[in-house]
Amino acid sequence: MRLATASPAHARSIAEIYREAFPESIELFFPRKPRERLLRLLALSFALLFGRGAKGAVALDEDGRMAGYLLYSTSKGQARGSLLQAVSLLARMALGLGPVEMLKLMTNQLLMMITVRKAKKVPKPQAAILSVAVLPAYQGQGVGTLLLDHALKELQGQSVGLNVRANNAAGKRLYAAAGFEECGSRRDLGGKWLILYRPPVS
Repeated sequence: MRLATASPAHARSIAEIYREAFPESIELFFPRKPRERLLRLLALSFALLFGRGAKGAVALDEDGRMAGYLLYSTSKGQARGSLLQAVSLLARMALGLGPVEMLKLMTNQLLMMITVRKAKKVPKPQAAILSVAVLPAYQGQGVGTLLLDHALKELQGQSVGLNVRANNAAGKRLYAAAGFEECGSRRDLGGKWLILYRPPVS
């Protein structure tokens, strides 16, 4: 397994991994959306993240097939994409959403903001893990650890925050091993998330 720098050109492949890795989320928000339309919509959402300055890595197997990805953002020296590009991507995403899907997503975002419960006070993270996923066929083979170790090395000296599903046992073990600690929780339509924090490591 080798790593490569993630780029907007990977948005479609990242979308495919997300679809396979998180079927519960897909079923909750897009239960009847045709596969191709769903992948186009997801690819646009990841393109938007890149447009807003997200960085990351993709894991490739010996045949060059993408096995997983990790995207992160950082406030240190982070270039931002153009407002025009962001508006264009958002408009294209909106056109790909039905009214019920739009309502669900907006409700979900609102819940994520208003249900935050802090277990302990920590500084605002300087960086955030935005999204990480590994294809089911490659799970349990250390791909997630490889991706996370790479990202944390890139973010050395910065505090890092992330959200992980409360019922994601593998994810919680991965982050605990990397030095993340629980500092709070929040909820969305899919259930409870834990808010994790890792202090700066030099």
